[in-house]
Amino acid sequence: DLPVVLGHELAGHVEAVGSEVTRVAEGDRVVVALAHHCGHCHHCESGHPMLCDQREEQRPRLSVDGYAVHQGFGTGGFAERVIVRGVSAIPVPDDVPMDVAAVMGCATATGLGAVFNIAKVEPGARVAVIGAGGIGQHVIMACRIAGASQIVVAEPNHARAAVALELGATDHSASSGEALREFRPEGFDHVFESVGRVDLMGEAVRLARKGGTATLIGVSEPGATVPLDALDLVVGQKRVLGCLTGNLRPNIDFDLFFRLYRSGALPVDRMISDHLGFADIGRAFEQTRRGTGLRTVVTIE
Repeated sequence: DLPVVLGHELAGHVEAVGSEVTRVAEGDRVVVALAHHCGHCHHCESGHPMLCDQREEQRPRLSVDGYAVHQGFGTGGFAERVIVRGVSAIPVPDDVPMDVAAVMGCATATGLGAVFNIAKVEPGARVAVIGAGGIGQHVIMACRIAGASQIVVAEPNHARAAVALELGATDHSASSGEALREFRPEGFDHVFESVGRVDLMGEAVRLARKGGTATLIGVSEPGATVPLDALDLVVGQKRVLGCLTGNLRPNIDFDLFFRLYRSGALPVDRMISDHLGFADIGRAFEQTRRGTGLRTVVTIE
């Protein structure tokens, strides 16, 4: 809803806390998690805070000209200050740069969570990844960490494909569909779709082997439907999994992300292709539209 402040991958310093906030204090370095969960409902206590019914509740804290201003994804990071629940602020270790922490807020959380929390990729798995943007690159890194023996990436952008091969992909195809099937005629153990096109989501299911798993990460238009061969799905006993920000569990998963980054196994800084000031945010959006780079960090002074 408009008016809205966008920006959902963010990190910064705590300026002030409410009287009941005890987990972080003024001056702390924090990353903002998208799981603005209550912590007490069935979903939260069963380890699925991203499904919490309170996560998407609009809590208009700001207004302009009498209209409530919505915080995009509950954050609204394109601003000098944001107001979030205490549960959403996760302390960042001193040896993790703030721009890296910001990227971890969504791209890392979604990509690694898709592999570790949702699909649960096993050692030796044969994997296909459709799309090598920021999330797809993290899926590739996570599959490498999980011990996948083959990671084929479908990506038409040659610069992004080169990064994917650097980060752990074993093979590259400029397109998906039959071009990917040439690498694994019988299908893949796991297929990840990270683009958000329903035709590619259908391809992901078709590319999964019998008994294989397709994990759909990309966000499509509301009401869009995925074309599936029902008989192939049933007879092939395939699994189709949805992935919302990697089923992020903030207090568990960010600690893992930080440790993997510090060990060198998760080079998140390789995702950062540019740094711009807030006054140049228009250039950042233009880079996104052109598909230039992977993550442009906007520094707000």
